[in-house]
Amino acid sequence: MHEYTAKDISACLTSRKIVFVGDSTTRQVFWATAKKLEIIEHEAKKHASFSFSKHDVAVEFFWDPFLNSSSLQRELATASLSESEEIPTDTTALLVVGGGLWHAKYLGEASIQRFKDSIDRVVHLVKPRDAEIPQSFQKSSFHDIGNLESLVTLAPVQIPLYETLSLERAAITPAKLSAMNQYLGQLVDQPLPIAWAFSRMIWHEPSAYQPEGLHVTGNVAARMADILLNLRCNAQLRRRNTKGYPMDKTCCNAYTPPNWTQSMILNGSLGIVPCLILITIKESRKPRFLPSRDIARAIAILAMAICYCYYADRTQLFNKAQKHFTSTGFMALCTVTLLFGIFSIRRSTNSPMQRKLHSPERKISDQPFLSRDQTDEWKGWMQFVILIYHYTGASKILWIYEIIRVLVASYLFMTGFGHTVFFYRKGDYSLRRCASVLIRLNMLSCILPYAMKTDYLFYYFAPLISFWYVVIYTTMAIGCSKNKSLVFLISKMVVSAGFTTALIRIPGVFELAFYCLEKSCHIHWNVTEWRFRLQLDSYIVYVGMLCGIVFVRLTKVLGPARLDGNIWTEDRIRRHFHQLHYACLSLCFITTVLFFLFARQAPDKYAYNKWVPYISAFPIFSFIILRNISRHTRNFHSSIFAWMGRQSLETFTLQFHIWLAADTKGLLSLGVLERVTGNANLGRRVEFAVLTILFLWVCWHVAAATQTLTTWIVDPSEVREGAVIEEQMAYGEELPRTRSKERSNAGISMKCIVHGVGTGVMKSANGVKRVVAGDLRVRLAIIMAAMWLFNIVA
Repeated sequence: MHEYTAKDISACLTSRKIVFVGDSTTRQVFWATAKKLEIIEHEAKKHASFSFSKHDVAVEFFWDPFLNSSSLQRELATASLSESEEIPTDTTALLVVGGGLWHAKYLGEASIQRFKDSIDRVVHLVKPRDAEIPQSFQKSSFHDIGNLESLVTLAPVQIPLYETLSLERAAITPAKLSAMNQYLGQLVDQPLPIAWAFSRMIWHEPSAYQPEGLHVTGNVAARMADILLNLRCNAQLRRRNTKGYPMDKTCCNAYTPPNWTQSMILNGSLGIVPCLILITIKESRKPRFLPSRDIARAIAILAMAICYCYYADRTQLFNKAQKHFTSTGFMALCTVTLLFGIFSIRRSTNSPMQRKLHSPERKISDQPFLSRDQTDEWKGWMQFVILIYHYTGASKILWIYEIIRVLVASYLFMTGFGHTVFFYRKGDYSLRRCASVLIRLNMLSCILPYAMKTDYLFYYFAPLISFWYVVIYTTMAIGCSKNKSLVFLISKMVVSAGFTTALIRIPGVFELAFYCLEKSCHIHWNVTEWRFRLQLDSYIVYVGMLCGIVFVRLTKVLGPARLDGNIWTEDRIRRHFHQLHYACLSLCFITTVLFFLFARQAPDKYAYNKWVPYISAFPIFSFIILRNISRHTRNFHSSIFAWMGRQSLETFTLQFHIWLAADTKGLLSLGVLERVTGNANLGRRVEFAVLTILFLWVCWHVAAATQTLTTWIVDPSEVREGAVIEEQMAYGEELPRTRSKERSNAGISMKCIVHGVGTGVMKSANGVKRVVAGDLRVRLAIIMAAMWLFNIVA
């Protein structure tokens, strides 16, 4: 459910008015709506009517607890429920009618009948327009509510907290109010939606009431106002949203039907891919032009995951729930995650390279600085914390936001460190290596925009990592033959940092690039958002690169191999390394404390964002030193966290649609277990557990599938082998055998003609296959051309 602001209300109801008619419970919702329009509540007569106007929207309240005033009849008479393309101004867009408590309090035994008579009059004034109301609306479907000029809504009789009511309200009994609401429940076939959600919000929730027990708290009244505004405005604002996302207004709304591109992806995934799996079950009998069983399986997994994203977050198949932050819930999830991590601590095993370096007798060796298990674990526990942060909606809590920013910077630090170490050691700057990394990073975030009607930068983590990978690659590749010179390497990094900073902070280049993409490829990216993402961590990647260079050189100094540099300096480093070790340990405690003391001085996240690019390296270095301070901390890791780290890219991207919902604005929900368990809290916890397990299971399989497909795209060796086999089969054994020219000419049959045509087609197909499989540049060009075509036709 979308939380409406004055800007949203004005966009939906410009020059219109919202009218409330009823008792004090309806007046509460009126004031909650007025506050959303930035109208301050006035102290006036208790039983009076009010009228205000702000942001070009009028909001009125008529005191009418018995629902029999002339004001109500006038509003109902002028309200039009017909569809219209041009909405007149100064008319009622939303009319809310609610009462019943005064009937129960003052009318005694006649209260129920008098209440029924009041409701009948309301229905009678609305019912003559039945013919003008969309059929879907009469069946309680809200698909076309956004097309209505005016919407009349009934509020159920509010159930009080009976045990806290005063003696003067003793006449308000459960029997009376239950009978009134039962009568409202019989109006299913009438053109009047009833806001039953009001009753469900406060059912068995004593904290929702004020101390006197009759009225709800201000927060609850505000959510009631949001329900009404979501009902009236969501469909209308959705149609005005040319961007198409985020789909955060899902309540009382119909999703946009899939476009041509989405339909093709869904039909292909649900129709063609299963057939491909069935054909490749038996490897020996499948047609030779199809991919292998492993490739077909990977394609199917990725296709099914994309379909799952669509049906979970672009249809009503799953419920969408609201995020509600509580510090208890956030800390509870973090504690449970920590316990899982502690109970899964294992000793790190040696890598194949380490087994070669050590003798067979030495089964246990010391793990290196930032080993693979350690970095996977680091990414894993950070990913758990970030997922909890997104799920609980903790972004409004400043101290949590400050920690999350450091975690994101840690990801980028590892990007700079890992790729720099690889390039510095291996010197592999080939297209194959670059394509492998970029395809693996971007496969999901390039496919999902076509299926979900979002854009590439919406899944900002993969674009962010890809941008910095290109920066690292360019920095290390230019003049790579001189990278052994530390002065030259550091100079390159300084120049690269200056150029990248200017590119990010000075307007012009990104604007021009995005404009060209818009005109040539129909790509619409938000340059402001992209620049903001880059500015937040504009230096930590270079810190990671510098750390990687120092690590490689120190490893050579302290190991058996030596650099070609100054031997005297190397001996000093070797001799004083332990003193440096303890100095760094002391320094890490001091810098960590100073960092968080400094961060707590920031009044808001905007002030903190200005400083985080310059100070995020300090807590990261502190963590690295503590994590590698001894053999015991280096040689053990949490297997659950390490497993999560290997799926961190997929969990970050897929969480947008199959764990969270409404493009991260809400939560995915099954909507059935609450009824099955009979307990709302227990049902929500069970649903959370089920959906979380399913989410992690899908991410695990998708990670393996994208890795398989990346290898296939970059180096399709099995495709080339298959092409050779097909060529042998097509032009050798399968060619028709003829004993003589005469017999061949005389015996030409339709079967031979068809077979010859098929052989020619196969020959051409194999020729194309050999070209595609033999040149990575051709395969990349085909992929880029396909994406361009999808952008144009979408």
